[in-house]
Amino acid sequence: MKKGITQREAKDVYHAQLIAQGMENAGADVFSIVSDTLVYQVFCRHNKTLSADKIDKEIEKTCSTSSYCI
Repeated sequence: MKKGITQREAKDVYHAQLIAQGMENAGADVFSIVSDTLVYQVFCRHNKTLSADKIDKEIEKTCSTSSYCI
């Protein structure tokens, strides 16, 4: 099965962890969290059948249940 890669930006390390958890909850595999001086980048690998919308909805759900909004 073909795989896709999705990347999302985070404001800080805690936000990056929440994004990574949301990606995992959606069924993706987080393989890297990279930071530079301004932002964190969270990368995941997933089946092409898993849409970016589903990943984003799970990220939003994870962030909102943690009282930390995107």
